[in-house]
Amino acid sequence: MSDHLLEVENLSIRFHSRGKIVDAVKGVSWHLDRGETLAILGESGSGKSVSASAVMGLIDTPPGEIVSGSIRFDGREILNLPSRAQRELNGSRIAMIFQDTLAALNPVYTVGHQISESMTAHGVQPDQARTKALDLLTRVGIPEPERRYHDYPHQFSGGQRQRIMIAAAIAMEPDVLIADEPTSALDVTVQAEILKLLKSLQAETGMGILMITHDLGVVAAVADRVVVMQQG
Repeated sequence: MSDHLLEVENLSIRFHSRGKIVDAVKGVSWHLDRGETLAILGESGSGKSVSASAVMGLIDTPPGEIVSGSIRFDGREILNLPSRAQRELNGSRIAMIFQDTLAALNPVYTVGHQISESMTAHGVQPDQARTKALDLLTRVGIPEPERRYHDYPHQFSGGQRQRIMIAAAIAMEPDVLIADEPTSALDVTVQAEILKLLKSLQAETGMGILMITHDLGVVAAVADRVVVMQQG
């Protein structure tokens, strides 16, 4: 049994593209503990998002191929889980917020529906999910949550959409929150607010945060430890 909440060991991932093999991640190892913020820092294409996506089972195979490695969550091997087991884990125990909120949020559903769905998919009753979704919108700083619950993603600013994504991600109070460049598209003031919100939520819940970024300022603001990646 591992003492770490999440542990990645000797992970290697490659992609097959147009007859070529691209080694995106090469023997990477890192770990994350409860209540800790680990930053994976690196330039674009360094493999940081790919290694984190493997934790969520989000590597498309093919063209991706997990060549070697182990990913243990709470002492349990989760690499190459069956799809049903991965779905049960994603959202409830491990959650992710993405950089591109307009791509991640569905434009044809209200934000309230999407936050509630993140709970009903894991067995929460619809009435309870709606009540909690309104509470989450309040917690992440969305004004007039009763009214805005029925609005669509395009009716919110970039910073507000990021808050909504955070609300959906923390709805089931996950043990691990993976934040993939969550502030890179935001101005400095909003970026600071989002980082403060994440740390505040972490203090409340004790979740471990995996922060993927290329921004040293973000690392300085939130990270307890740093892993630097370059060329996989």
